[in-house]
Amino acid sequence: MNAVRLDCAERRQAILDAALPVFAERGFAATTTRAVAEAAGVSEALIFKHFPSKTALYEALFLTCVEGDPELARLCALPPSTATLVAFVQGLVAYFLLELPADPAARARHRLLLQSLLGDGSFATLTSRWIASRIAGPFCAALAAAQAAGDATPEPVAAENGLWFAYHLAAMLATVALPGGAAVTGLAVADAGERARQVLWFLLRGLGLTPAVITLHLTAGLVPASPVTAGLVPASPAGVCPQIFQGKDDSHVGF
Repeated sequence: MNAVRLDCAERRQAILDAALPVFAERGFAATTTRAVAEAAGVSEALIFKHFPSKTALYEALFLTCVEGDPELARLCALPPSTATLVAFVQGLVAYFLLELPADPAARARHRLLLQSLLGDGSFATLTSRWIASRIAGPFCAALAAAQAAGDATPEPVAAENGLWFAYHLAAMLATVALPGGAAVTGLAVADAGERARQVLWFLLRGLGLTPAVITLHLTAGLVPASPVTAGLVPASPAGVCPQIFQGKDDSHVGF
């Protein structure tokens, strides 16, 4: 059987796809271009045809991890508002608590980040700089809009730190869940959807949003209702439908 012949772009992407689990398992320092070539089923010379150095390969791999997400591009293009702020935090929670555990490629990317933190930190540094340059601005503008609208109480916390606190909490919850099983996390809630809802509520409250405002956004369909979160909402807050937290089927998570 003849091997499928890939064009230049396809071959480059195939090398990156093969490199991801190798770097994730070994880290940057311990990974060799020979190991990547073996994983990709190509010669080491072909690796260098596409990437002039291991560092260039590593940086290209980073870009494949963070670029090209249409949903993130849509979020960053939204006008600053309370709804945009909620959408940012919702997307963050959905990725780390719901999508990452079910996606082997996402898990490999997360392990790559952890390996970086245990090594020279280069991949983690690139990630932080990318978040600061692409996401922090729209996020902070959305938080300022929520505060200006009276939907969020100004807190003695820098707006950009609010983003980082949310990011690191969600990322750590994904980290402790990597082995699998709710017992590893130490959390009292076993259902993944319910954990995500409670983390979302916790983060939005930490950013200063009031319970009534969070509830209004839950009724808009951002997050399905849940009996547990019912106890976190004041009784019949103004403008809020009182029955929104009556139990629903948790098999349809709205993240």
